[in-house]
Amino acid sequence: MARSAKTMIDLLQACRRSKFLHFTLDSTALRGLRLTPVGQLLSNNLSAEWNQLGSSSSSSSSSSSSTVPVFLGRSDLSLEENVASLRKQHKAMKLPFGVMVERTGTNSRVPMGDTFTLELQETVELCTTYLVPSPMANQFLYQLQRQRKIWWMRLSVDPGRYFITDMRRTEEGSTTVSICARFLDRSADRTELELDRLELSVTSAKPSNAMLRVTNNLHRTILAILMDALESNGALEEECVKIHRKVAPYKCAIICQEECDAGTTQQQDLVDLSKHLAYVLRAANLAVHDNGGPFGQLQHDHQIAQLDQTGVPYALLLNANTLHTGLLRLRSRDTTLSETIHLSDLPSYLAKIIHA
Repeated sequence: MARSAKTMIDLLQACRRSKFLHFTLDSTALRGLRLTPVGQLLSNNLSAEWNQLGSSSSSSSSSSSSTVPVFLGRSDLSLEENVASLRKQHKAMKLPFGVMVERTGTNSRVPMGDTFTLELQETVELCTTYLVPSPMANQFLYQLQRQRKIWWMRLSVDPGRYFITDMRRTEEGSTTVSICARFLDRSADRTELELDRLELSVTSAKPSNAMLRVTNNLHRTILAILMDALESNGALEEECVKIHRKVAPYKCAIICQEECDAGTTQQQDLVDLSKHLAYVLRAANLAVHDNGGPFGQLQHDHQIAQLDQTGVPYALLLNANTLHTGLLRLRSRDTTLSETIHLSDLPSYLAKIIHA
């Protein structure tokens, strides 16, 4: 039976043993973090989820909401330069709007709670800056902080761990608030980890407007997602990493359950069917785990175990009966239960439950 996390070191060691990343843990410093290929896919998916938040629900009054456009800016330009460039491309730009950039930082020290520090030679900061009329600034901040908390809750195994801090006033007169997560809440090693920081300030331009900046360190986000999946599961031997299906590196895998007495022709037919299904699913923008190479040589139960360790939420189980009836089993990682579906249900049914 897997042991539960008792300390932050236990949780970080579980992340380090996972198939997603590697780092060294020197006392309270995490150094040399590098992503595995599957970890890079997770990083790409998290970045895409951030970018999908290309519109922010704000409110011009307490009773109605409108969609705020967010434009992709260039990381090598300042905010003023990005705004000037965007105004040339979009003549009708009006406040409020946002500018989103991904900035690469070097030799960064990123806090992991009060005790630990993530030391990164190179890292990615996700940043979205909103320009809003001053009269609606406070309401905009309130709605945006709520939206950011919901973003985290949607991608979590344990949505109750996320909270919004009290607002703080800086010496420069800005207002800041953070989205944080509690880990090890029932232990003496309880840790609160900052995930997003929102900072509201007044611009120097005339007429003055409010500027609200949201920042997020992508590498800390990856660790936070893994910590959430591992702690909530209580399984620190990494036998099942329950990463949310929306950001899981692979959405599904296809396993051919060949029978001992199956002929060569039948086995080849199953392989051909699995290749066709993979093509259909990928065409529907569903990432399919590659069942070739060493993975394809494993026993079925070992294949399932490896998929669970990689966080794959669903597996399509094909057998000889599938060739005759079109029926197959869809296994859920989270429940370990399987349901019977028909080939004609793909890819629509799988896409529906993944994007639900």
